[in-house]
Amino acid sequence: MVNNYYNLVKINDDLLQVIRDFNPEYFVKKGENRINQQFLGAWVNYLGGDRVVRQDNRILICRTIEEPKWEEL
Repeated sequence: MVNNYYNLVKINDDLLQVIRDFNPEYFVKKGENRINQQFLGAWVNYLGGDRVVRQDNRILICRTIEEPKWEEL
């Protein structure tokens, strides 16, 4: 596992900060061929993320970067 606290990913029009990335196999139960959503959700909650992205054969747990609210002077 590699920590990517400074990496940013743009998905559609959303800018995301990568909190942590994982090998997808980490979330697959033995004998099954699908990701354990509850286990993945527990990690997202623990790390304070709000989005999960699969990119370049990695699972990225991300936090959405909100656009600033601009005030006209």
